[in-house]
Amino acid sequence: MNRAQLLAPGRLALTAAGAAGLVALATLAPADGAPTGPQGPQGEGASLAPVSSASTTCPGPELSGVRDVDDIEVAPRLAVATAPQSMLSVTPGGASGLAAAGQKVTPPPERGAATSLPLAANRPATVEASGALAPGLAAGQEWVSTRPELRGLATVPCAAPGADLWLLAGGGAPGRQERLVLTNPGANEVTVDLEVLGRKGPVATPTGGTVVPAGGRTALLVDAVTGAEESPAIRVRATGGSVRAVLSDIWLDGSTPVGAETSLPTAKPATRQVIPAAAVGTSGSLRIAVPGEQQAVVSARILGKDGPVPVPGGGVARVSGRSTGELPLTGLKGGTYAVEVTSDVPVVASLWSTGRVGSGLGDFVWGASTEPAAGLVGGAFPRTEGVTRTVSVVASRAPATAELAWLTGGQWRTRSLALAQDTGVTVELGAAEAVFVRRSAGSGDVRAGVVSMAGVPGARLVSVSPLVAAAEVSRVSRAHPMP
Repeated sequence: MNRAQLLAPGRLALTAAGAAGLVALATLAPADGAPTGPQGPQGEGASLAPVSSASTTCPGPELSGVRDVDDIEVAPRLAVATAPQSMLSVTPGGASGLAAAGQKVTPPPERGAATSLPLAANRPATVEASGALAPGLAAGQEWVSTRPELRGLATVPCAAPGADLWLLAGGGAPGRQERLVLTNPGANEVTVDLEVLGRKGPVATPTGGTVVPAGGRTALLVDAVTGAEESPAIRVRATGGSVRAVLSDIWLDGSTPVGAETSLPTAKPATRQVIPAAAVGTSGSLRIAVPGEQQAVVSARILGKDGPVPVPGGGVARVSGRSTGELPLTGLKGGTYAVEVTSDVPVVASLWSTGRVGSGLGDFVWGASTEPAAGLVGGAFPRTEGVTRTVSVVASRAPATAELAWLTGGQWRTRSLALAQDTGVTVELGAAEAVFVRRSAGSGDVRAGVVSMAGVPGARLVSVSPLVAAAEVSRVSRAHPMP
């Protein structure tokens, strides 16, 4: 049995009883970027121990909260899960000597359990876990609509905030509306500056920063920032703290709804970008932005189970510095792929694809590039009727073995995936409520994402959601007070 308890508006806390007594170790910082196995390197005078608390931020309903603009009602649900013990590289709780913090939930949720509940209107949500439940926390939100004026499926992972983010999504077509949602999980207000790049270079934006209140969020119409730019890339820079940023993109072609998606920040600028879960439909394109002044020569290829293959048509493009470009994806059979983008200068990248045929109904996805997993990554998914999940796991740069676990029908299932260099595999998960992946062997960069689908061919709803870091350990000081 598992329960969730709302302790305050927009805040969900999970706790578990830990060992009694005082804790002699002082947590210094999360160690998400360090290997999480017992063989991982340790800083001088420090060791790794299970995290005693974890939190993750969810944007809340993406289509509400813009000043002087009508809200578009959807009914998002929040899902929360913790990884099964078999996927953890540490033993949390009493064995580590770290006690639970915060208010205890009675009865406490069990490790490896999942729960789902409605999200409050116009509010972000912060999910917190402590004690034995802290390692391997994942959360996500999702809504689905088939109304005459709004059709789409939007699945969004809850994740940590950042101070310098890139969002590549949206466009200037008639009937298209994008909303930028900025969430501040911190205790102080944060000022956000927005910069936009387009096909012809930087796009003039309104002057002045956007203030995001402490523990709150601010939503903006993207048209007010990007104008009619057909290929925008938005840079979000925060001062005074960090923010979570997502971009909701909905499209009405005349009176025909042709899709909705909520896109996430890309990986930081680099000469290699990998999109782990690209749901390719009838047509699509790669959007590439060059933050620097120098022109980029960009190439793209598909990473499948049989190895890399070029994108049909060559998959090569030149993109001017401080600009964006689009690389068409044509001639690909519909399905789920991983896509690798390489460049001679740092770029950011995202993929757009639609399953629309002719002038009929449709839906589309935005799939952003992601950072390689430094440890455990995971996602939690609401119990949405008719929605099934497929996970895509990819290894680049070198071979790797990845462990996969997913929860469906109350049972955890596992699979070990042997991945050659620059290959990807997909696994159908059914109505999965939680998914976790970790690299268990090899040195390849592992990334993973989940494609969620509902409906029938020709009228499918689809969304892409990357698996994100699920912290397991922190660095702790070995120093003890002098007697």
